[in-house]
Parts: sequence; structure tokens; C-alpha cells
Amino acid sequence: MLFNAVMETNRTLSEEQIADARRLKSLWEREFKGKISQEEAAHLCGWRTQGAFNQYLNAKIPLGLPALLKISEALGVSPEEISPRLAAKLSGQSYIPGSDNPPAAASSEIDLLLAKATPRSRQQLLRIAEAAADGRLSESDIKMLSDIAKRLEKGSTNHSDDYPNLKPDTADPDS
Repeated sequence: MLFNAVMETNRTLSEEQIADARRLKSLWEREFKGKISQEEAAHLCGWRTQGAFNQYLNAKIPLGLPALLKISEALGVSPEEISPRLAAKLSGQSYIPGSDNPPAAASSEIDLLLAKATPRSRQQLLRIAEAAADGRLSESDIKMLSDIAKRLEKGSTNHSDDYPNLKPDTADPDS
């Protein structure tokens, strides 16, 4: 694959996305700058370099739900402090543009769930949350998630009968 030297670097962000970046940058400068490096913060988010973190910080790319959750977890802050708009999506509540005041309990259940999840499960939950927030879950997706939830409520961890053709990856600690 050849490197494309003429990459588009000017993305148009919405006012809300710019406000998210400003809140993140303000929080960073007030609480974390000089205490940890952007590279350390990026590694806490699971990113290889500080480039992505810097781009979110400086409004070069829009902050999405997975990045918001990674950054808020890495910095130990609530998602609402960075993006009330995206945090409201997590809780299924409406958000009034320009508001910095979503309901206080908006992420508490989600934070507890993510805190209990294994790293691999957390990654999948974040992907599902992003798809849900973007309205990309179909009715069949929701039915499948509901079926999984019902099976898990029963407490059984052996689902081999549910997926007879699925062979777990022996190298995968989460299967």
C-alpha cells in the first residue's frame, strides 16, 4: 500500500464536536498536563502512539463514543465531563445542544458494567454501544442481544449447545 501524501487533513467538525474537544483540552490542561504525557494517556487508552489522543485534544478528528469511553476511563473522569452529548447517548436520554448538564446518573450503570468486564468484553461492549448510539442496530441485532442477555441471566457459562458449530479459540482467555 502506497502512502498518499495528499491526505485530507481538514475535517469539518460540528459545533458540538468542537465543544467536546475544548472540554477535553481544558480538562487536560487543568488536571493532567505536566503530570502525565500525551503518550502515556494514549497508552492508557490502548493506542500505540499519542497521535490519536493529540488529534482528539486539538479538534482535528471528532470524538466518538469508543474514544470518549477510553479517554474517560484512562483519565479517571466521567464521560459527561468531556462530552455531555455522547454521554447522554449512552444513557438513552436526550441531550439539549449547548447543555453541559446531562443527568448526573447518565453513565453510572455503564461505568459499573465496563469496570467489571474483561478487556475483550469491554471492547465488544464499546462497539455495541457505538452502534446503538449511531442507530446502527437492527431489530434482529436487538433480538440477538436480548437472547444473549436472557441466557446470561440464567447464570450458565457453558453455551456450547447454543453454538454447536462454534469452536472456541484456545488462545483466547475470554472464550
